[in-house]
Amino acid sequence: MKYSFKYKLFGSKVQMFSERRMGVVVEKEPHVVCVYGTDSQHKKILCAIPLCPPKFLKGQEYVIEFCENDLARISVSDIRIVINFKEHTCKINKNAKCYGSEHWGLNVQAEWSEP
Repeated sequence: MKYSFKYKLFGSKVQMFSERRMGVVVEKEPHVVCVYGTDSQHKKILCAIPLCPPKFLKGQEYVIEFCENDLARISVSDIRIVINFKEHTCKINKNAKCYGSEHWGLNVQAEWSEP
C-alpha cells in the first residue's frame, strides 16, 4: 500500500500510517522533520531518523510505501529511507543518522543500497 501527503500551513504536524505490524510516523517539529518506525498501533518507537529543518522540505510530497517483504519505503524530495521491520534496520541515502530504541537496539543503521 502506498500513501502520500504534503504538510499544509494549518494542518496536522503528525502523520501516521500502518500496515500489518509496521508503522511509520512523520512528525514536523519546529526545528526538524523526523521519521519514526513504530509498531502498527504507534505505541512503540522502534527507530528514529531526524531529517532536516522543515523549511528545506516545504511544499514537498512525502510518499510512504509498505512492501510485502516487511519493508517500509519513505521518500521526500531527494531523500530515500528504507525501514526493514524484519531485520530491525534502517537506511537512508543521505548523510544522516538512524537511531534505534530499546525495542530494536541502538545499532540499527545499515549501509545504503537501493532495495
